[in-house]
Amino acid sequence: MNFPAKRSAGMTLDHVWIFAALAFIALRSLLTPIPPNDFWWHMATGRLIVASGQIPTVDSFSYTRAGEPFYNQSWLGQLLMYELYQFGGVALVIVAQAVLLAGTYGLLLRLCLRRTDRLRLSVAFLLMATMPASFDNWIVRPQTYALPLFVAYLYVLDGWAGGRRQEAGGGGQGAGGGGQGAGGGGQEAGGRRTGKSVSALLPYQLWILPALGVIWVNLHGSFVLGGALIGLTFVGEGLRRFVADRHTPPPPDRPPLRQLFLAGALTGVAWLINPGGFQVLGYVRNLLGSSAVTQLVTEWAPQTVRGVGGAIFFSFVIIGVVLLSYAPRRPDPVGMLVAGAFFWLALGAVRNNIWFIAVATPLLVDQLTSWFPRGKGPSFQGAMPINAALAGVIGLLLLLALPWVKPTLGLPPEVGSIFSPDTPIAAVDFLKAESQRPARLFHEMGYGSYLIWADPRQKVWADPRIELYPLEQWLDYQRLSGGIRADELLVKYDIDGLLLSNKNQESLVEYAQARPQVWEQRYADEGMTYFVHTR
Repeated sequence: MNFPAKRSAGMTLDHVWIFAALAFIALRSLLTPIPPNDFWWHMATGRLIVASGQIPTVDSFSYTRAGEPFYNQSWLGQLLMYELYQFGGVALVIVAQAVLLAGTYGLLLRLCLRRTDRLRLSVAFLLMATMPASFDNWIVRPQTYALPLFVAYLYVLDGWAGGRRQEAGGGGQGAGGGGQGAGGGGQEAGGRRTGKSVSALLPYQLWILPALGVIWVNLHGSFVLGGALIGLTFVGEGLRRFVADRHTPPPPDRPPLRQLFLAGALTGVAWLINPGGFQVLGYVRNLLGSSAVTQLVTEWAPQTVRGVGGAIFFSFVIIGVVLLSYAPRRPDPVGMLVAGAFFWLALGAVRNNIWFIAVATPLLVDQLTSWFPRGKGPSFQGAMPINAALAGVIGLLLLLALPWVKPTLGLPPEVGSIFSPDTPIAAVDFLKAESQRPARLFHEMGYGSYLIWADPRQKVWADPRIELYPLEQWLDYQRLSGGIRADELLVKYDIDGLLLSNKNQESLVEYAQARPQVWEQRYADEGMTYFVHTR
């Protein structure tokens, strides 16, 4: 960080920059209402784990797949979400999400500082490029809980291989850049590795990888990305050393590759510490190969410029290409290999862009700083009272965005509520009060998730566990929602109730409204309509 030669007492402008970076990330999370799709069925599964004392292995939420085997890999994340709910309600779950994201990107910021020692450029890039390209994936679900583990892997691997930047002429390792001590790969303050760290069979910081792997494999299916980071770093370091060693003698303090190989092997073993053992690898393989997942789920679709999120993503990519192509400094080849692999993943599925943005950020910040040489004097730190006032304004915004405060401010529902407007709260409350409810209800997919949580007695037709239901059922869902072959499909599934989205299932709503003698409309609001068969 660019602190003055003699640090000012009290709050400096650098402190404000750091606080602003973390606060605005948390603020974006706090201002985002929870969408119904994934959150509620994860919560309901966490509740079931607590109530039964075991992880469910068969489906008990739907009537179309009741009793079918279901591999619940994200049980630890579900349990964590539900325990937070029990302690402080949904509001605490949201606040925990905000704190988690702020901490995650705070660690990513620290990684950028360790590479470049340029605080304000790093913060500016984080807020203006990294955050907009990432926040579409900041949904309250186990995947978000896996993100800090991913960034922790990045941080540890970068610290272990920290010597490569000196060899490649990369960013400095000054005193303000986060250091290379406790978290930085066993290096001394000046960037040299201690002989003890190199001679050790496995440096202590690499033990973090298998330890985190045990948590990750029980948290979310993205655990395989940790292995990918280790493997890509191993290959990249091996190739870089092969080329470099042909021209210059290797530095004596360079860590041996066998350390990383051993860490990767132990991480693979750590993956087996889960309730299903080797089954977890089959789960990931089956999920990625599921036709229903790859064909029907929007976030598993390839990137496109037709949406706002896609436009932001490709803008980030264009900025990255410019920085990598024209910056005075040559990019780190290992970072290029890792970023290239994750860019390929991101092109294939929208949900993967969050991983790519994370690995690309330190690489691009490193390139960006080569365009802005450091001034000779200390950076301007401002006046302490003004700095404190700026931090106070940011803190006030955080306070007003808290889920205990925000609903009282009279904001529009799409901003002021902690739940997305398409959450069928009122409709399900009405359904629960019915003396005779449908036995085989058809509904919008996201509504199924909320039904699982809010009305466990009401079995669902389907819900966002895409891999549980066969492709043909999802194709029938699309047809029926569009009013195609409605008569045939309603009979096929023996459906006696409809809870429909007026926007996403408009054709089926019109179909039922046109047949009042068969489908009695019991409830309607701006977003949804509920019908019951009159038989």
